[in-house]
Amino acid sequence: MELEKSLSTLAMLSERRFAHKEDFALDVDFLVLKSVVPKFPAHDVPIEDWNLPQDLFYADPNFNLSSGIDMIIGNEHFFSCFKSAARIHLSDSLPLLVDSAFGWIVSGAVNTPKNRQEASACSITTMSLVSLEESLERFWKVEKLPTRSAYSMDEKKCEDLYASTVSRNPEGRYIVRLPRKQNFDELIGESRATALRRFELLECRLDRDSQLKEEYHKFMREYLELGHMRLVSDEEIEGSNQCFLPYHPVLKEASTTTKVRVVFYASAKTSSGHSLNEALLIGPVVQDDMHAICLRFRTFPVAEVSDVEKMYRQVLHHPDDTPFQQILFRFHDADPVQTYRLLTVTYGMAPSSFLATRTLVQLSDDEGDAYPLGGPAVKKGFYVDDFIGGAQSIPEAI
Repeated sequence: MELEKSLSTLAMLSERRFAHKEDFALDVDFLVLKSVVPKFPAHDVPIEDWNLPQDLFYADPNFNLSSGIDMIIGNEHFFSCFKSAARIHLSDSLPLLVDSAFGWIVSGAVNTPKNRQEASACSITTMSLVSLEESLERFWKVEKLPTRSAYSMDEKKCEDLYASTVSRNPEGRYIVRLPRKQNFDELIGESRATALRRFELLECRLDRDSQLKEEYHKFMREYLELGHMRLVSDEEIEGSNQCFLPYHPVLKEASTTTKVRVVFYASAKTSSGHSLNEALLIGPVVQDDMHAICLRFRTFPVAEVSDVEKMYRQVLHHPDDTPFQQILFRFHDADPVQTYRLLTVTYGMAPSSFLATRTLVQLSDDEGDAYPLGGPAVKKGFYVDDFIGGAQSIPEAI
C-alpha cells in the first residue's frame, strides 16, 4: 500500500507539472519509506502580507501549511531541476521565489512572530544509494565496543616465541627471550663508542647538579643490589655479540617513592645505521583496552586500585640476551668506566611492554586456579600506561 501511494503521488506530480510546461524527465531510483522527515514547515506560516504574484504556477500551492514531505531528491539530481533558475525577490525579509522544473518554489528564512510558541524544525538529508550499505556499516561500528583484531605475522611470531621459550627459575621468577627479527645479527653494529660519549655527557650533567647525582647513584646502586644488573668482566665482553645502551635519568618530583628513574635508550643507532629496537619485534597488545577496563571497574560496589612495584624488573631476560642490554657506568669519577649487564626487562626497549604484560597473563594462567578471584583480576584488570615502564593498574574489584 505504501509503494502504491508513493507511486500515485509521483504520477500526480508528474501529470500536474507536465500540463504546465515543457516535458521534464529524470531517471531516478527511489527508496519508499513510511516517513521521510517530520512535517515541514513545523507550523503554518501566514502569507497574507507577502503580495505573492497570482499568475505563477507554484510547485506546492500550499507551501505555507505544515504537512508531510512527499519526496526528497538527492544532490545528484537536485540542480537538474533548475534550468533557468529565475528568481523573484519579494523583499529583504521574505523568501525568494525560484523557478524550477516543478514550478516556482519558495526558498529562504521566514521571520516567525514572537508570540508563536510552536517549535520549529529543520531537516537536511543527503542520501547516496551507492554508499548506503557503507553508511550503515559505519553506524554499527560506532555503536560497537572496540575489539582486538587478529595478530599480524610479526605479532604472532612474538606470541609463539614467548609461549615456547618462557620459563621460571627456582625462585619463581619468569625468564623471557628477546623477540628478534630474522636479520637481527645484520642489523646490530658496534655501539660502545656512542654509549661512552653519551655517558661522558651524562657525567657532566650530574656534576652540575649534586642532588640529581645523589639520587641517580642511589637508583643505580639499588639496581645493582637487587640483582637487576651485574658487573661484567673483560673476558665476557671480548668476542661476543653485544650492544651498549645509552641512558639518562628522568626526574619525577611528584613521586613519593622513587624520584629518579633511569630510561635506557635502545633507539640509538649503531654503526650499521640501525638501532637495537629496529632489530626487535614489538609484540601484540595483550591487555584489554582502557575503555573496557573502566567499564568493568564501575560495575562493582567496591573497587581496589593497586600497583605492581618495579613491574618490568620483576621479569628476567635469558642469559643469551643480556649481552644486548649492556651499559657503561662508574660510581666515582676516579674509577675506570665499567660494563654492566641489565638482567631484567628494560625500560625503553621496543618489546618490553609486551614481555611484561604478557608475563602477567602467563602468571594468571599458571597460578589462577589457586586464586579464583585474583587470577581473572590480574588478567583482565591491569593496564600499563607509564612511559618509562612503571605499571599504573586498575584491577577489578574483589
